Amino acid sequence: MSASHTPSEKLSLFGSLYAKLASILVVILLTMGFVYGFITFSVTHDYLQEITQEFNRDLAKNLVGERDIVVNGKINTQALKQTFHDYMTVNPNIEIYLLDLQGNILSYSADPGKVQRETVALEAIDAFFQGKLLPGDDPRSFTIKKAFSVTYVPTKENPEGYLYVVLRGEKFDQVNQALQDNYFIQYSLLSLSISLSIGLLLGLLLFYTITRRVRNLSVAMSNFTKNGFSSYPEPKLVDKQYNDEIGQLASSFDVMAEHTIVQMGKLEEQDKLRRDLIANISHDLRTPLASMLGYLEILTLKEDSLDSDDRKKYLKTVSQNGKRLNRLIDNLFELAKFDAREIVPELEVFNFSEFIYDVAQKFQNKAEQADISLALQCSQEALLVNADIALIERVLDNLLVNAFNHTIAGGTINIIVSPLIKDEHSDNQLQIQIKDNGSGISESDLPKIFDRFHQAQNKHHRGKHAGLGLAIVKQIVVLHKQQIHVQSKLGEGTQFTFTLPLESTDKD
Repeated sequence: MSASHTPSEKLSLFGSLYAKLASILVVILLTMGFVYGFITFSVTHDYLQEITQEFNRDLAKNLVGERDIVVNGKINTQALKQTFHDYMTVNPNIEIYLLDLQGNILSYSADPGKVQRETVALEAIDAFFQGKLLPGDDPRSFTIKKAFSVTYVPTKENPEGYLYVVLRGEKFDQVNQALQDNYFIQYSLLSLSISLSIGLLLGLLLFYTITRRVRNLSVAMSNFTKNGFSSYPEPKLVDKQYNDEIGQLASSFDVMAEHTIVQMGKLEEQDKLRRDLIANISHDLRTPLASMLGYLEILTLKEDSLDSDDRKKYLKTVSQNGKRLNRLIDNLFELAKFDAREIVPELEVFNFSEFIYDVAQKFQNKAEQADISLALQCSQEALLVNADIALIERVLDNLLVNAFNHTIAGGTINIIVSPLIKDEHSDNQLQIQIKDNGSGISESDLPKIFDRFHQAQNKHHRGKHAGLGLAIVKQIVVLHKQQIHVQSKLGEGTQFTFTLPLESTDKD
């Protein structure tokens, strides 16, 4: 069999909640860093293009005027070539192209081997003349767009083409790329790395603070499991001071732990009661059985030497123990039926006044033999109740037998029956009391008086019984959806009180 492990023992560093959250944080920060770098580079590039184009908006126009490219309304080819040569030498930052009205490239200042396009799209040029600054085609690439300046040549009124000046030409791109490699990327990566590292450290610290409460709660649960759910976890591990999800989880665990401890205590108590029940049953079954076997053995061994009186005495004892054993077994079976809910009250309306007189009369002979006064206080008028007459008779028999067992000679037992009239909106009840002035019940025994096999420790205890009678009484009263109460003082007597639903005599 493999050894069992608690959740905290199985939990590895990389499988912990903190490690998972830290991994998620690292992935998020790296993704954010990549997106931030990409957006920053793109925005910076577009921003520089727009600034360059705005700053050099009139460059093409100025070139035409300053370099005498247009003379007498015509393009000065020689001046144009000289301009190409000068700017390639002096200012390689720009590239100059001569376009016709369809955008075809007629001449240019760039290196011949680098120009790939034969035409330049006119959309950006038209937008330029309308005051909108859009990047235009770079003749050296089919995909790259760049800032530019453009003007009509020779004049706006009589255009033959365009002077198209590409800003930030090939030389600028080379220098710019070198600078980016040397400064922008390095410092950007450095600042981004520092920012992400600080964010990571702060995030890890925050996650540690949050997951610490979860870890403590996990340890509390693990310890609670280890100690068999018997002792409450350490309060410092169950942090309920914050009203968040973890605080609510801790509060729920707190309630669950308290409830579990109570339930475990009840289970232990029930287990103890079960063991006591088995011990009591064994004892109560064994005692009369042993007595019967003993007397039967005497009768068998000394059959010839026993006279008639001794034989009758022994047989009477055997008979009494047999009856006692039979009553105990009947009670056990009856309680088992109650537990299995096999006994269902057969309710009927009957006159309780007549019924209680019959019950009292049944016990008069026993009262006379025990020198106990049995008195009944009940109205002569009809008191109709709705109950199971056989089960209610069993309740009265058990309560009266209990009273006789705890009342000495010269004592009194009173049966008091009185209606409890409430109002027209409430159900009326009939109250029945069995009161004696016997030995009474101690305060410590009162809460257990209806438990099975419980026998109060009194100075006077007539007769031997297994302690099942009052348990049966409680079951029958509960089946009738009523309650039974007991009041007693040690040495002064006991009073049992229960109720039954009282039916109106006005009903047809």
